[in-house]
Amino acid sequence: IGGPTLDIGSSIEAENVVRRERRSDRSGSSGIGTSSTSGSSDDESGLEGAAEAGLLFSWVPDLFGGQKRGIEAAEAELRARTFLRDDLARITAVEVVRRYLEIRRDEARLDLIDASLGLQRHTLDLVEQRYQAGLASRLDVSRAEAQVAATQALRGPLRQDLARARAALAVLSGRVPGAPMLAPGDGMPQYRGGPPLGLPRDLLRARPDVRAAEAFLAQATAEIGVAEAELYPMLSIPGDLTWAISGLGSGEVIESLIATLALGLDIPLFDAGGRRAEVAAAEARSQEALLLYRGTLLNALADVEVALANLVAAQERRDDLQAAADASDRAVAQAEQLYNQGLTGFLDVLDAQRTLLDNHQDLAEAEAAVSLGIADLYSAVGAPVTKADVAR
Repeated sequence: IGGPTLDIGSSIEAENVVRRERRSDRSGSSGIGTSSTSGSSDDESGLEGAAEAGLLFSWVPDLFGGQKRGIEAAEAELRARTFLRDDLARITAVEVVRRYLEIRRDEARLDLIDASLGLQRHTLDLVEQRYQAGLASRLDVSRAEAQVAATQALRGPLRQDLARARAALAVLSGRVPGAPMLAPGDGMPQYRGGPPLGLPRDLLRARPDVRAAEAFLAQATAEIGVAEAELYPMLSIPGDLTWAISGLGSGEVIESLIATLALGLDIPLFDAGGRRAEVAAAEARSQEALLLYRGTLLNALADVEVALANLVAAQERRDDLQAAADASDRAVAQAEQLYNQGLTGFLDVLDAQRTLLDNHQDLAEAEAAVSLGIADLYSAVGAPVTKADVAR
Protein backbone atom coordinates (compact mmCIF):
# COMPACT_ATOMS: atom_id res chain seq x y z
CA ILE A 1 0.00 0.00 0.00
CA GLY A 2 1.72 3.18 -1.07
CA GLY A 3 -0.99 5.79 -1.39
CA PRO A 4 -0.86 9.40 -0.18
CA THR A 5 -2.87 8.48 2.92
CA LEU A 6 0.27 7.03 4.47
CA ASP A 7 2.64 9.95 3.80
CA ILE A 8 3.08 10.93 7.46
CA GLY A 9 6.69 9.93 7.97
CA SER A 10 7.77 13.59 8.19
CA SER A 11 5.90 14.09 11.46
CA ILE A 12 7.63 11.08 12.99
CA GLU A 13 11.01 12.40 11.84
CA ALA A 14 10.15 15.70 13.52
CA GLU A 15 9.50 13.84 16.75
CA ASN A 16 12.93 12.22 16.44
CA VAL A 17 14.47 15.69 16.21
CA VAL A 18 12.61 16.82 19.34
CA ARG A 19 13.79 13.75 21.21
CA ARG A 20 17.43 14.39 20.24
CA GLU A 21 17.11 18.01 21.32
CA ARG A 22 15.80 17.01 24.73
CA ARG A 23 18.63 14.55 25.19
CA SER A 24 21.14 17.26 24.31
CA ASP A 25 19.53 19.62 26.83
CA ARG A 26 20.01 17.02 29.52
CA SER A 27 23.68 16.40 28.73
CA GLY A 28 24.63 20.11 28.80
CA SER A 29 26.39 22.33 26.28
CA SER A 30 29.93 23.32 25.38
CA GLY A 31 31.77 25.60 22.95
CA ILE A 32 35.29 26.36 21.74
CA GLY A 33 36.71 29.77 20.81
CA THR A 34 40.13 31.02 19.65
CA SER A 35 41.71 34.42 19.09
CA SER A 36 45.09 35.90 18.23
CA THR A 37 46.63 39.41 18.24
CA SER A 38 49.86 41.00 17.10
CA GLY A 39 51.49 44.42 17.60
CA SER A 40 54.74 46.36 17.87
CA SER A 41 56.98 46.47 20.90
CA ASP A 42 59.60 48.96 22.14
CA ASP A 43 62.50 46.52 22.08
CA GLU A 44 64.59 45.52 19.12
CA SER A 45 62.50 42.50 18.24
CA GLY A 46 59.98 44.68 16.42
CA LEU A 47 56.75 42.67 16.55
CA GLU A 48 55.29 40.34 19.11
CA GLY A 49 52.02 38.38 19.13
CA ALA A 50 49.59 36.60 21.43
CA ALA A 51 47.13 33.72 21.04
CA GLU A 52 44.27 32.50 23.15
CA ALA A 53 41.98 29.44 23.10
CA GLY A 54 39.03 28.82 25.36
CA LEU A 55 36.52 26.12 26.19
CA LEU A 56 33.11 27.11 27.54
CA PHE A 57 30.77 24.59 29.12
CA SER A 58 27.56 24.51 31.08
CA TRP A 59 25.86 21.69 32.96
CA VAL A 60 22.42 21.63 34.55
CA PRO A 61 22.08 18.64 36.90
CA ASP A 62 18.72 16.87 36.72
CA LEU A 63 18.11 17.09 40.46
CA PHE A 64 14.35 16.49 40.40
CA GLY A 65 13.98 14.35 37.27
CA GLY A 66 12.39 16.97 35.03
CA GLN A 67 14.77 16.42 32.13
CA LYS A 68 14.46 12.66 32.38
CA ARG A 69 10.68 12.86 32.39
CA GLY A 70 10.82 15.22 29.42
CA ILE A 71 12.79 12.66 27.44
CA GLU A 72 10.30 9.97 28.45
CA ALA A 73 7.43 12.17 27.26
CA ALA A 74 9.11 12.80 23.89
CA GLU A 75 9.84 9.10 23.38
CA ALA A 76 6.25 8.18 24.32
CA GLU A 77 4.89 10.70 21.82
CA LEU A 78 7.16 9.28 19.13
CA ARG A 79 5.87 5.77 19.86
CA ALA A 80 2.29 7.02 19.75
CA ARG A 81 2.76 8.66 16.36
CA THR A 82 4.40 5.51 15.01
CA PHE A 83 1.45 3.43 16.20
CA LEU A 84 -0.97 5.91 14.62
CA ARG A 85 0.83 5.44 11.33
CA ASP A 86 0.49 1.66 11.75
CA ASP A 87 -3.20 2.10 12.54
CA LEU A 88 -3.68 4.15 9.39
CA ALA A 89 -2.03 1.33 7.45
CA ARG A 90 -4.43 -1.16 9.10
CA ILE A 91 -7.48 0.89 8.14
CA THR A 92 -6.19 1.47 4.62
CA ALA A 93 -5.50 -2.25 4.17
CA VAL A 94 -9.13 -3.07 4.98
CA GLU A 95 -10.31 -0.45 2.49
CA VAL A 96 -8.06 -1.96 -0.17
CA VAL A 97 -9.51 -5.41 0.54
CA ARG A 98 -13.03 -3.98 0.43
CA ARG A 99 -12.52 -2.39 -2.97
CA TYR A 100 -10.82 -5.51 -4.32
CA LEU A 101 -13.71 -7.70 -3.16
CA GLU A 102 -16.20 -5.29 -4.72
CA ILE A 103 -14.36 -5.62 -8.02
CA ARG A 104 -14.36 -9.43 -7.90
CA ARG A 105 -18.00 -9.47 -6.78
CA ASP A 106 -19.12 -7.23 -9.64
CA GLU A 107 -17.08 -9.29 -12.10
CA ALA A 108 -18.77 -12.45 -10.81
CA ARG A 109 -22.20 -10.84 -11.12
CA LEU A 110 -21.45 -9.81 -14.70
CA ASP A 111 -20.44 -13.38 -15.47
CA LEU A 112 -23.71 -14.60 -13.96
CA ILE A 113 -25.68 -12.17 -16.12
CA ASP A 114 -23.86 -13.38 -19.22
CA ALA A 115 -24.60 -16.99 -18.29
CA SER A 116 -28.26 -16.15 -17.66
CA LEU A 117 -28.45 -14.32 -20.98
CA GLY A 118 -27.13 -17.40 -22.72
CA LEU A 119 -29.77 -19.54 -21.04
CA GLN A 120 -32.57 -17.07 -21.77
CA ARG A 121 -31.58 -16.65 -25.42
CA HIS A 122 -31.57 -20.40 -25.78
CA THR A 123 -35.06 -20.48 -24.28
CA LEU A 124 -36.15 -17.70 -26.66
CA ASP A 125 -34.95 -19.75 -29.63
CA LEU A 126 -36.91 -22.77 -28.41
CA VAL A 127 -40.06 -20.70 -27.90
CA GLU A 128 -39.77 -19.22 -31.38
CA GLN A 129 -39.40 -22.70 -32.84
CA ARG A 130 -42.47 -23.87 -30.92
CA TYR A 131 -44.35 -20.77 -32.07
CA GLN A 132 -43.49 -21.46 -35.70
CA ALA A 133 -44.63 -25.05 -35.18
CA GLY A 134 -47.91 -23.85 -33.69
CA LEU A 135 -47.08 -25.21 -30.22
CA ALA A 136 -46.64 -21.83 -28.46
CA SER A 137 -48.34 -18.45 -28.57
CA ARG A 138 -46.93 -15.15 -29.67
CA LEU A 139 -47.34 -14.03 -26.03
CA ASP A 140 -44.74 -16.57 -24.93
CA VAL A 141 -42.29 -15.21 -27.50
CA SER A 142 -42.87 -11.63 -26.30
CA ARG A 143 -42.38 -12.65 -22.70
CA ALA A 144 -39.10 -14.38 -23.54
CA GLU A 145 -37.89 -11.33 -25.48
CA ALA A 146 -38.81 -9.03 -22.58
CA GLN A 147 -36.86 -11.16 -20.12
CA VAL A 148 -33.75 -11.15 -22.33
CA ALA A 149 -33.91 -7.35 -22.65
CA ALA A 150 -34.45 -6.86 -18.90
CA THR A 151 -31.50 -9.08 -18.06
CA GLN A 152 -29.33 -7.28 -20.62
CA ALA A 153 -30.18 -3.96 -18.92
CA LEU A 154 -28.64 -5.19 -15.65
CA ARG A 155 -25.15 -4.95 -17.13
CA GLY A 156 -25.01 -1.13 -17.26
CA PRO A 157 -25.29 -0.39 -13.51
CA LEU A 158 -22.86 -3.20 -12.70
CA ARG A 159 -20.28 -1.76 -15.07
CA GLN A 160 -20.67 1.61 -13.35
CA ASP A 161 -20.13 0.02 -9.93
CA LEU A 162 -17.11 -1.84 -11.28
CA ALA A 163 -15.57 1.37 -12.65
CA ARG A 164 -16.07 3.15 -9.31
CA ALA A 165 -14.49 0.30 -7.35
CA ARG A 166 -11.49 0.17 -9.68
CA ALA A 167 -10.97 3.93 -9.43
CA ALA A 168 -11.19 3.80 -5.62
CA LEU A 169 -8.66 0.96 -5.49
CA ALA A 170 -6.31 2.92 -7.74
CA VAL A 171 -6.47 5.95 -5.44
CA LEU A 172 -5.85 3.84 -2.33
CA SER A 173 -2.82 2.22 -3.94
CA GLY A 174 -1.41 5.53 -5.17
CA ARG A 175 -1.95 4.82 -8.86
CA VAL A 176 -3.62 6.76 -11.64
CA PRO A 177 -7.30 5.76 -12.03
CA GLY A 178 -7.87 3.97 -15.31
CA ALA A 179 -4.38 2.47 -15.51
CA PRO A 180 -4.14 -1.34 -15.83
CA MET A 181 -3.90 -2.73 -12.32
CA LEU A 182 -5.60 -6.11 -11.82
CA ALA A 183 -5.33 -9.25 -13.89
CA PRO A 184 -8.61 -10.91 -14.90
CA GLY A 185 -9.98 -12.66 -11.83
CA ASP A 186 -11.13 -16.24 -11.46
CA GLY A 187 -13.85 -15.60 -8.90
CA MET A 188 -14.09 -14.54 -5.30
CA PRO A 189 -11.01 -15.31 -3.14
CA GLN A 190 -11.56 -18.23 -0.78
CA TYR A 191 -10.19 -18.02 2.75
CA ARG A 192 -8.50 -21.25 3.85
CA GLY A 193 -7.46 -20.46 7.41
CA GLY A 194 -9.17 -20.08 10.76
CA PRO A 195 -10.27 -16.86 12.43
CA PRO A 196 -7.40 -14.95 14.11
CA LEU A 197 -8.69 -15.29 17.65
CA GLY A 198 -6.62 -14.73 20.78
CA LEU A 199 -6.64 -13.66 24.39
CA PRO A 200 -7.49 -10.06 25.35
CA ARG A 201 -3.83 -9.34 26.10
CA ASP A 202 -2.99 -10.39 22.54
CA LEU A 203 -5.51 -7.85 21.31
CA LEU A 204 -3.80 -5.14 23.37
CA ARG A 205 -0.45 -5.96 21.80
CA ALA A 206 -1.77 -6.13 18.25
CA ARG A 207 -4.12 -3.14 17.85
CA PRO A 208 -1.96 -0.13 16.95
CA ASP A 209 -4.64 2.38 17.97
CA VAL A 210 -4.76 0.83 21.46
CA ARG A 211 -0.98 0.97 21.70
CA ALA A 212 -1.03 4.59 20.52
CA ALA A 213 -3.55 5.52 23.23
CA GLU A 214 -1.36 3.76 25.80
CA ALA A 215 1.69 5.69 24.59
CA PHE A 216 -0.20 8.99 24.79
CA LEU A 217 -1.13 8.10 28.38
CA ALA A 218 2.55 7.47 29.16
CA GLN A 219 3.42 10.84 27.61
CA ALA A 220 0.80 12.66 29.68
CA THR A 221 2.00 10.94 32.86
CA ALA A 222 5.62 11.89 32.15
CA GLU A 223 4.63 15.51 31.54
CA ILE A 224 3.31 15.65 35.10
CA GLY A 225 6.87 14.99 36.29
CA VAL A 226 8.16 17.74 34.01
CA ALA A 227 5.70 20.24 35.47
CA GLU A 228 6.44 19.16 39.06
CA ALA A 229 10.18 19.61 38.53
CA GLU A 230 9.55 23.28 37.72
CA LEU A 231 8.35 23.77 41.31
CA TYR A 232 11.84 23.20 42.69
CA PRO A 233 15.13 25.12 42.41
CA MET A 234 17.28 24.57 39.35
CA LEU A 235 21.04 24.30 39.71
CA SER A 236 23.37 25.29 36.87
CA ILE A 237 27.16 24.95 36.74
CA PRO A 238 28.77 27.10 34.02
CA GLY A 239 32.51 27.28 33.53
CA ASP A 240 35.31 27.99 31.13
CA LEU A 241 38.91 26.95 30.56
CA THR A 242 41.27 29.44 28.87
CA TRP A 243 44.79 28.83 27.58
CA ALA A 244 46.77 31.91 26.55
CA ILE A 245 50.24 32.49 25.17
CA SER A 246 51.94 35.88 24.74
CA GLY A 247 55.30 37.19 23.66
CA LEU A 248 55.31 35.41 20.34
CA GLY A 249 58.10 36.86 18.23
CA SER A 250 59.93 38.29 21.23
CA GLY A 251 62.54 36.39 23.04
CA GLU A 252 60.30 35.62 25.99
CA VAL A 253 57.11 33.52 25.62
CA ILE A 254 54.64 33.40 28.48
CA GLU A 255 51.95 30.71 28.75
CA SER A 256 48.99 30.73 31.12
CA LEU A 257 46.04 28.42 31.88
CA ILE A 258 43.00 29.84 33.61
CA ALA A 259 39.97 27.81 34.75
CA THR A 260 36.73 29.33 35.99
CA LEU A 261 33.85 27.47 37.62
CA ALA A 262 30.63 29.05 38.82
CA LEU A 263 27.46 27.92 40.50
CA GLY A 264 23.98 29.23 39.72
CA LEU A 265 20.75 28.55 41.59
CA ASP A 266 17.34 29.48 40.19
CA ILE A 267 14.76 29.43 42.98
CA PRO A 268 11.07 29.98 42.11
CA LEU A 269 9.75 32.38 44.75
CA PHE A 270 6.52 33.88 43.47
CA ASP A 271 4.78 33.28 40.16
CA ALA A 272 1.14 33.84 41.18
CA GLY A 273 0.52 30.08 41.15
CA GLY A 274 1.56 29.63 37.53
CA ARG A 275 3.77 26.58 38.11
CA ARG A 276 1.19 24.79 40.23
CA ALA A 277 -1.42 25.56 37.59
CA GLU A 278 0.84 23.84 35.05
CA VAL A 279 0.98 20.78 37.31
CA ALA A 280 -2.81 20.75 37.62
CA ALA A 281 -3.16 21.10 33.85
CA ALA A 282 -0.74 18.21 33.29
CA GLU A 283 -2.72 16.05 35.71
CA ALA A 284 -5.95 16.93 33.89
CA ARG A 285 -4.37 15.97 30.56
CA SER A 286 -3.29 12.68 32.11
CA GLN A 287 -6.86 11.93 33.21
CA GLU A 288 -8.09 12.80 29.73
CA ALA A 289 -5.50 10.45 28.20
CA LEU A 290 -6.63 7.70 30.58
CA LEU A 291 -10.25 8.12 29.50
CA LEU A 292 -9.15 8.09 25.87
CA TYR A 293 -7.20 4.88 26.46
CA ARG A 294 -10.16 3.17 28.11
CA GLY A 295 -12.49 4.31 25.34
CA THR A 296 -10.12 3.09 22.64
CA LEU A 297 -9.79 -0.27 24.36
CA LEU A 298 -13.56 -0.69 24.70
CA ASN A 299 -14.08 0.28 21.06
CA ALA A 300 -11.47 -2.29 20.02
CA LEU A 301 -13.24 -5.02 21.99
CA ALA A 302 -16.57 -3.94 20.48
CA ASP A 303 -15.07 -4.10 16.99
CA VAL A 304 -14.03 -7.71 17.61
CA GLU A 305 -17.48 -8.71 18.89
CA VAL A 306 -19.26 -7.04 15.96
CA ALA A 307 -16.84 -8.52 13.42
CA LEU A 308 -17.37 -12.02 14.83
CA ALA A 309 -21.16 -11.65 14.79
CA ASN A 310 -21.14 -10.28 11.23
CA LEU A 311 -18.89 -13.08 10.02
CA VAL A 312 -21.08 -15.80 11.53
CA ALA A 313 -24.22 -14.22 10.05
CA ALA A 314 -22.58 -13.84 6.63
CA GLN A 315 -21.45 -17.48 6.62
CA GLU A 316 -24.95 -18.69 7.55
CA ARG A 317 -26.51 -16.55 4.82
CA ARG A 318 -23.95 -17.79 2.29
CA ASP A 319 -24.75 -21.42 3.12
CA ASP A 320 -28.51 -20.81 2.85
CA LEU A 321 -28.14 -19.03 -0.48
CA GLN A 322 -25.93 -21.81 -1.78
CA ALA A 323 -28.75 -24.27 -1.06
CA ALA A 324 -31.24 -21.90 -2.72
CA ALA A 325 -29.03 -21.56 -5.81
CA ASP A 326 -28.69 -25.33 -6.10
CA ALA A 327 -32.46 -25.72 -5.83
CA SER A 328 -32.92 -23.01 -8.49
CA ASP A 329 -30.68 -24.93 -10.87
CA ARG A 330 -32.86 -28.00 -10.47
CA ALA A 331 -36.06 -25.94 -10.78
CA VAL A 332 -34.99 -24.45 -14.12
CA ALA A 333 -34.18 -27.86 -15.56
CA GLN A 334 -37.48 -29.29 -14.34
CA ALA A 335 -39.54 -26.32 -15.62
CA GLU A 336 -37.99 -26.53 -19.08
CA GLN A 337 -38.58 -30.27 -19.22
CA LEU A 338 -42.24 -29.92 -18.19
CA TYR A 339 -42.76 -27.06 -20.64
CA ASN A 340 -41.35 -29.07 -23.52
CA GLN A 341 -43.74 -31.88 -22.58
CA GLY A 342 -46.67 -29.47 -22.46
CA LEU A 343 -47.25 -30.09 -18.75
CA THR A 344 -46.68 -26.51 -17.53
CA GLY A 345 -46.96 -22.97 -18.83
CA PHE A 346 -44.17 -20.74 -20.09
CA LEU A 347 -44.58 -18.41 -17.12
CA ASP A 348 -43.20 -21.17 -14.90
CA VAL A 349 -40.07 -21.33 -17.04
CA LEU A 350 -39.57 -17.56 -16.92
CA ASP A 351 -40.16 -17.47 -13.18
CA ALA A 352 -37.66 -20.28 -12.61
CA GLN A 353 -35.03 -18.48 -14.70
CA ARG A 354 -35.57 -15.17 -12.85
CA THR A 355 -35.30 -16.95 -9.51
CA LEU A 356 -32.13 -18.67 -10.68
CA LEU A 357 -30.47 -15.36 -11.57
CA ASP A 358 -31.61 -13.65 -8.35
CA ASN A 359 -30.37 -16.48 -6.12
CA HIS A 360 -26.98 -16.66 -7.81
CA GLN A 361 -26.61 -12.87 -7.64
CA ASP A 362 -27.42 -12.98 -3.93
CA LEU A 363 -24.94 -15.82 -3.50
CA ALA A 364 -22.20 -13.70 -5.09
CA GLU A 365 -23.04 -10.90 -2.66
CA ALA A 366 -22.94 -13.32 0.27
CA GLU A 367 -19.57 -14.75 -0.74
CA ALA A 368 -18.15 -11.22 -0.92
CA ALA A 369 -19.66 -10.46 2.51
CA VAL A 370 -17.96 -13.52 4.01
CA SER A 371 -14.59 -12.51 2.57
CA LEU A 372 -15.03 -8.96 3.80
CA GLY A 373 -16.11 -10.23 7.22
CA ILE A 374 -12.86 -12.16 7.52
CA ALA A 375 -10.87 -9.06 6.58
CA ASP A 376 -12.84 -6.98 9.12
CA LEU A 377 -12.10 -9.56 11.82
CA TYR A 378 -8.39 -9.48 11.02
CA SER A 379 -8.47 -5.69 11.20
CA ALA A 380 -10.43 -5.70 14.47
CA VAL A 381 -7.81 -7.81 16.24
CA GLY A 382 -4.97 -5.86 14.65
CA ALA A 383 -3.68 -8.74 12.54
CA PRO A 384 -2.43 -7.99 9.02
CA VAL A 385 -4.14 -9.45 5.96
CA THR A 386 -1.32 -11.12 4.02
CA LYS A 387 -1.16 -13.02 0.77
CA ALA A 388 -0.65 -16.25 2.72
CA ASP A 389 -3.98 -15.74 4.49
CA VAL A 390 -6.05 -15.50 1.34
CA ALA A 391 -5.71 -18.08 -1.45
CA ARG A 392 -7.67 -17.95 -4.63
